[in-house]
This record gives sequence, C-alpha cells and structure tokens, in this order.
Amino acid sequence: MAAADVVQRLVAVRSEVDQACELLISASPKALDSCTHILETAGSRLAELQPQLPEGAGNSTAQQEARRLRGAVARANSLLENAFSFYVNWRRLLGSLSAGYTERGDPAPAPCQGRICLEG
Repeated sequence: MAAADVVQRLVAVRSEVDQACELLISASPKALDSCTHILETAGSRLAELQPQLPEGAGNSTAQQEARRLRGAVARANSLLENAFSFYVNWRRLLGSLSAGYTERGDPAPAPCQGRICLEG
C-alpha cells in the first residue's frame, strides 16, 4: 500500500472519530448509541490499517494525519469521560433527592423501577 493510501485511510478514520465527537457533544442517550457504532467502525478500520502504517512512517503528511487522529481520539475520550461523569453525578443527585442519604452520608441509590410490570 502506498503512503498516499495510508494517508487517505487515516483521514477517513479521523473523519469518523470527528463525527462521533460531534455526537458526543450533546451526550444524549441517542447520540451515545449512535457514536458507539461509529467508534467501533473507526477502530476496526484502524486495526485493519495497522500493518500498513510503517509504509507511511517516512511520509510527513501521514505523520501529520496520525497526529490529528491521535488528537481526535483524545477528544473523543475526553467527551466520553465527561458524559460518563455527567450521568454518574446525575444519578447521585437523583438518589439524594428521591431516596435521601445513607447512614454514611453518601447519596442513597435512586429507586429503580422495572420496565415490565406483571400483575397476577
């Protein structure tokens, strides 16, 4: 595979990661579900490309694109961590508002309601 092909494939993977980042900014459940598939696809494509990466190692454009991809992945990581923190903290707040606190002073777990109701 030529260095130009490596660059082109790196650009495609970065584009997918950037697309996932745009979805992660809203951090809605629908966006999180959508970005899961996008990130899995990007990861698979990068894994397929990995054996050809040494061919682009001497190419400055490929190196620059690899740095851009690394930055996009770091941004996606940060956005995922922020979304996780948001939902964890929201759950803690919900627990403290609806169930109070434990004897240790921690927010009590929010009561979970099942999605299926069976009556006999």
